[in-house]
Amino acid sequence: MRLAYTDEGPGPAVVLLHGFPLGRAMWKEQVAAIGSMYRVIAPDLRGHGDSPAPDGDYTIDEMADDVVELLDTLGLDVPVVVGGLSMGGYIALSLAERYPERIRALLLMDTRAAADSPEVAARREELAQAVLSAGNPSPVIDAMIPRLFSPWISDNRPELVTPLRRVMERNAARGVVGALRAMATRPDRTPVLPGIRVPTLVLVGEEDVVTTPVEHQAMADAIPGARLEVVPRAGHLAPYENPPVANGVILRFLDEHQEPPPHPPS
Repeated sequence: MRLAYTDEGPGPAVVLLHGFPLGRAMWKEQVAAIGSMYRVIAPDLRGHGDSPAPDGDYTIDEMADDVVELLDTLGLDVPVVVGGLSMGGYIALSLAERYPERIRALLLMDTRAAADSPEVAARREELAQAVLSAGNPSPVIDAMIPRLFSPWISDNRPELVTPLRRVMERNAARGVVGALRAMATRPDRTPVLPGIRVPTLVLVGEEDVVTTPVEHQAMADAIPGARLEVVPRAGHLAPYENPPVANGVILRFLDEHQEPPPHPPS
């Protein structure tokens, strides 16, 4: 599937995968800051933003395959840095398991490796049915907005909420339903974590109530050599809520793990 995407900046490629039900617009501050030194590629995932929203249920692995197809289209046959937030993190872990040769380093942000519990999967299906009935994503938006942002953002930076709500509202109902069912049926990738052999940054908002700092600590502990960073004044959308801190952490990680220069010809 041909994804819509942003592709800006020089240097080694960093692929950023957005959360649900968002779009590549959530990475605006990362494209500006990280894109001054690295090539930032941020797609709209299947069913989101300007990318196609095919009918039917999706899977996380299909969404990961879409990303690989984009890399192939861009001629990126060398390993790249892949970063994913929330649903984007599920896709990043699918890539790490199924296409490890395509990944040079990982950024796992406000996400988890475990599968949905039966209760969470059932709640996703309830939301899918509500979206189908409404014909638009408003049931998901109304359910999620209160849980995405930290209380500090809600009290001090409420202007950050409206632009993201508008991004969510642009998504087609069928894309939102497809992604809900993809997340509900995704496999448990906790067993994959000890086998990850690339540098990994695990980043979480200090006030993330969807995927908590405690969960992220466990994930970092399971990945050999992984580093955990907790972003203050941020909830489930840490890079969006507190970009100065998140960008600084990400840039330090990227600088520490730069692509090695090519060997000179003998």
